[in-house]
Amino acid sequence: MAYMRRVEYGLKDTSRSVTVPADPAAKLMYYLDSMCTVLKLDDNSDINELRQFRNYSYLTHSDRNVLMHLCLLLKPDILLNKCIFQNDALCGNMANKFYDLEAVRNNLLVAGSVVIGGRTRQVTKIMTFKMSWLQANWSSPMQVLAARQEQERLQILRRQQTGQSCAIL
Repeated sequence: MAYMRRVEYGLKDTSRSVTVPADPAAKLMYYLDSMCTVLKLDDNSDINELRQFRNYSYLTHSDRNVLMHLCLLLKPDILLNKCIFQNDALCGNMANKFYDLEAVRNNLLVAGSVVIGGRTRQVTKIMTFKMSWLQANWSSPMQVLAARQEQERLQILRRQQTGQSCAIL
């Protein structure tokens, strides 16, 4: 790990303003997109499709399961204080911000690399966030989507059982 001393100049904000649809799947897709931005996980076309949060309505039940699994692999507890930091001051008037790592000089202990799914990823960016961002884009959507997925799973099972019963008769 590299320790960066406090210097109040030279921060390079690389954030972009986005509007995320008010749907739990879209919120998790945005969370995934944010973590992929920080960790440079853009080398997998399947993951890249799940990052397109504006296209959330096209996700299948299976896609949403994969999305949830990926978000659990990249959960905040694993990345906190390594490449994502809860820091209201660095967020300013936004809920989250991205910074180029080489530009950050604000008393942050930053990991040089992070192991995700058995692969080492170099940390080249960091993201700062307010707790409200984490609640809106990870915690709450994960709970809502998990419940929704379970309801859909049960409906699929009921349909399959009904279809099997009819086939037997």
